[in-house]
Amino acid sequence: MMRVSARLPAFILLFLTLLVPLAWAQANGFVSERVIILWSKAIMQVDGPAGYTSTDAFFPPLPFVLSIALQWVSGGTAVPIPFLLSAAIGAMMLMMWYSNLRVNGGISTLTSCLAVALLALNPFFLRVLAEGPESVLTLMGTWLFARGIVNLRLTGNAPDMMKVAVGLLVVALSNAYGLLLCLGALPFMIVAARPSMLVASSVGYLIAMFYPVVAAVLSLLFISKIFDSALIPLLTEAPVEIPLQSHLVILAGLVPMAFVAVMRNMLIPHYMMPLLAAFGTVCGAYWLNSMLHVESDPTLAIAPMLAVLAVSIRFWPQLALREPIILALLALGLVLSLSSLRANPIAETRNWFYALAGSKVEGHELTQDVVSFLDGKDGIMVDVERNPEIVSQIGEIQNLIVAGDTVYDWALEGGILRAEYVLVQNTSDQTIETDRILRRYPALSENRMPSYSQVFSNVRWRVFKRVES
Repeated sequence: MMRVSARLPAFILLFLTLLVPLAWAQANGFVSERVIILWSKAIMQVDGPAGYTSTDAFFPPLPFVLSIALQWVSGGTAVPIPFLLSAAIGAMMLMMWYSNLRVNGGISTLTSCLAVALLALNPFFLRVLAEGPESVLTLMGTWLFARGIVNLRLTGNAPDMMKVAVGLLVVALSNAYGLLLCLGALPFMIVAARPSMLVASSVGYLIAMFYPVVAAVLSLLFISKIFDSALIPLLTEAPVEIPLQSHLVILAGLVPMAFVAVMRNMLIPHYMMPLLAAFGTVCGAYWLNSMLHVESDPTLAIAPMLAVLAVSIRFWPQLALREPIILALLALGLVLSLSSLRANPIAETRNWFYALAGSKVEGHELTQDVVSFLDGKDGIMVDVERNPEIVSQIGEIQNLIVAGDTVYDWALEGGILRAEYVLVQNTSDQTIETDRILRRYPALSENRMPSYSQVFSNVRWRVFKRVES
């Protein structure tokens, strides 16, 4: 109890500090798409209309469960619920990194604090933080996995085997990309294992590591099949063409520093082999992702390498200049990461970078305009699963007509559209493929819907009002 009370002030300070870059980016118009979707689903599940029924699978489950629980406990906050989770998990992870360096690594208090500060200021860490609890939990799971396989090589104890299994389970249940990390780890687990464990039972060793992940994934697939929800399509994203040069620049942000930290233990195999396995796991997942397109942003795909770096510096050989070299390595990594993220071709990461630099991100005011127009109006039919940003910004979600309401379901199943207002996106024809209201009533996109007239329009949104004939 004394240890918890002593660490609580540090946790609160870190939590509030990590909220600052999130609030700054939000003030400049940036909130990641995943944060919006996660927050929207949590709001709808807890505070939405009683008849609301979600048609999308709630994957990945761990961030959704945490978001729904926090939304229910807090009753809703002005700060996005995923931001609170990101900051809390991030603060917890930084404290664990400090403890690992200071207590287990024997590094001085000052150097441990500076090292953790450099890791927290690394643009890859801040980008993960802004992406929401999915990416933060993936980073934490990777750290647990990397730390666990080193300890497993050293001791061969069951608790360390459980750490590895828990780390893999966390990444698998936190992010679709975590499944690739598990696949990437498969060949390297042999590299990390103690020779005696492989001699005893190599198959049993791998089963012990991966059984929790396989069981969890199969359970999710079974539940998805029972409830007829589309889980598999949620595991991949639209492929984005990224030139080789951009891949190399992005990899240059973290990979060289992590590789140096791993190979510094070249003469100590019981350190180097498991660290090399963790390094290879992230690289393997990145390579698989380039083919399978599970994570469209390469910055987020290579970000778990930061956890490998955090583990590797703890095992830096205890030489005279150990601590200055660690700080210099992390400082150089910060500079390289900054240059790496500036070259990212993905629009969302570029927008985040500009927002953090103080530039306004265009487009967010368009949703605020339509929400202001709808203020005080009732009976607004909208596809909230395809337009989640409406949920997080509208004042009274009980005024929405959503899936599960009779008016909504009747209209989309072939009945007459009777909603007082209809809100759809004002974009190109390709939106019709996703927005279920536009797909059912394509005449809305051309303003030729009988009994409805357009009463609001901007570059992003259109609102139609029912006209009694």
